[in-house]
Amino acid sequence: MNNTNSQIFTEDQLQLEVVDGEDIEVRWLGKSVQRNPSQFIIPALSDVIKRGVEENKAIVWDFRQLEYMNSSTITPVIKTLEMVKKGSGRVKLIYNKTKKWQDLSFSALRIFETKDGRIQVIGL
Repeated sequence: MNNTNSQIFTEDQLQLEVVDGEDIEVRWLGKSVQRNPSQFIIPALSDVIKRGVEENKAIVWDFRQLEYMNSSTITPVIKTLEMVKKGSGRVKLIYNKTKKWQDLSFSALRIFETKDGRIQVIGL
């Protein structure tokens, strides 16, 4: 077996695929249409962040393949970023800036970026 191992968290049409490698990558797949996605997203992301801190790995949230997310989805993302900012975790959020809705949703999250680079928001 190789070093990469992955687990998938699924809720309705949203999948969070967690891939362990040099970093811990969380690929956001499908659509996030839940009315209260925090119940699903916050525990999943908290677990990954805790593991990242314990293993001294950066976490990469890759939203580029996400087809759609409703406005309720940004709340747990913000709450988790606030948690990381207070702690010692490292998160690199990557989104597709050519998708207008992603650019609008995620470019606003640059306010969470830290001077030490622990939190980065990157549009590709």
